[in-house]
Amino acid sequence: TFFDGDSGYYLPDLCKSVLRSSPVRVSKTNYNCIKIAPNACVDAYEYITNVVLPPRKGGYYLSFQRCCRNGSIVNLINPLSVGENIWNKINDTLDIGINSSPEFQNLPPNFLCTNAPLVFDHSAIDPDGDSLVYEFFHPYTGANSPNPRPACNQYQEPPFSQVNFESGYSYNVAIPSNPVVSLDRQTGVLKIVPTLAGQFVVGIVVKEFRNGRLIGSTQRDYQFNVQNCVFETTSAFVNPSVNCNREVFFTNNSQNALTYHWDFGDSTTINDTSNLKDGYYRYAVPGTYLVKLLASNGNCTDSIIKQVTVFDRIGFHLPPDTVICDGQVLRIAPDTFYVAANYMWNTGHVDSTLNVASTGVYWLNVQLGNCNTYDTINVLPDILSVNLNSIDIICDPDLLEFKGMVKIEGDYKFINWDSDPKGLIIPNLHDPSIHVSKKGTYWVYGVKNNGCPFADSVSIEGAEMDDYFKIGNVFTPNGDAFNEAFPAVKPPYDYKLIIYDRWGIQIFEGENSPWFATEFADGMYFYFIQMKACETEVNTHGVVHVIHGTP
Repeated sequence: TFFDGDSGYYLPDLCKSVLRSSPVRVSKTNYNCIKIAPNACVDAYEYITNVVLPPRKGGYYLSFQRCCRNGSIVNLINPLSVGENIWNKINDTLDIGINSSPEFQNLPPNFLCTNAPLVFDHSAIDPDGDSLVYEFFHPYTGANSPNPRPACNQYQEPPFSQVNFESGYSYNVAIPSNPVVSLDRQTGVLKIVPTLAGQFVVGIVVKEFRNGRLIGSTQRDYQFNVQNCVFETTSAFVNPSVNCNREVFFTNNSQNALTYHWDFGDSTTINDTSNLKDGYYRYAVPGTYLVKLLASNGNCTDSIIKQVTVFDRIGFHLPPDTVICDGQVLRIAPDTFYVAANYMWNTGHVDSTLNVASTGVYWLNVQLGNCNTYDTINVLPDILSVNLNSIDIICDPDLLEFKGMVKIEGDYKFINWDSDPKGLIIPNLHDPSIHVSKKGTYWVYGVKNNGCPFADSVSIEGAEMDDYFKIGNVFTPNGDAFNEAFPAVKPPYDYKLIIYDRWGIQIFEGENSPWFATEFADGMYFYFIQMKACETEVNTHGVVHVIHGTP
């Protein structure tokens, strides 16, 4: 069936039935030394005809559609209802000139063998000498179960639908292979070591470029049959999953072989080969290498390639010796984690991390394959001392306020101050000392140099006032400027004073005003006084004697 190259419209006048040739059995093996060939029955048919297409701007789409594929296909969803669409774009010759499509030279083999390397030349030849590039492509579906051989007017029109791959498969990874299947973009060489038996749909396209411009492509939608094969000679080896000290010991499990050749894949030297049965190699540096073993018996030779990773040694470190703070739970973990390793702490724990709440020496042993190493950490107690002290708390007689300093002493990284009563303004919360002039409790919070938190406080009750609140019991108001008033002309405190005579009659009351007693006779008088200074208050009473005398 033909469609318009620009619009995709069906062109009914060009639809054509084509007869196929008689089947030809495909029996190409592509493997050496197979003892028992699998029963893989593959027939090839050809559909050949000639069609003359009128010139058409935009060219044509040519499509051949059939349904349905084999139900045994592994990598497609519900393959029994999935058809096949072999199509191509025939470009307008006025746009690109005369062009012939490239032709693939070889049919792929009728079967692939599991775990056996296959190198297949999937190249094509282009009669016009255009540049060719090879890629995997996403195969297309066509027709359907009700119309497996569609009539001309039943064909799916462009754009064509693509097949749906099962989970884990894609057009780039259509067959499980180790290493992953590869297709050389320049040469078309296909390399594969299939690991799973079954039938798999694979799409390979060759694109042709002329003067750097894509002018056409040819697709091959192919079903690969992968089977378990029996070889006369089989190459096989195993090695530990983890290899330390840059050393690898290979065990040769080849079958029916007489001679062997190892290539250990070390590109730094030409002396990385051996003809011994079992392989051993010490690499110059750690890394990942591709190791190849050839096993031969006369003309029968088989080979296998495996990826091998080698370590200098598995290495990890526990954190440096550290301090555990009071009440802290410390989490200890190595700086490198190995998923497949076995972990054993001296506490009996088998996790990769350990939570500790006490001091002591802890060690961790890690075993990975044939690698084994350990490290220790010493968890130390917190012996750093950080204290808060008050210094030089005195009363200022001029301001009647006390003053002093609260200072932190010890090794610390960071501090913050707080106080009670609240509202006290601390100029710098991070200074090692603060000046104080109010009673209360002063707090400091912070982190020591070893990382442990701390808190300390000091209570300030005020300055020592015994030397301030002193009152005499005799004064002489005689005008000699000495001991002229009670309690004093200017005492170092604020006060309220009340004086009573011997009969209990109040004769004086004053606030910060002394009693001079000039109009009172000598004798004994009673007083009550309330004294305040530097946030300290004292209430007292007593007897004072007035003696005028002679100046």
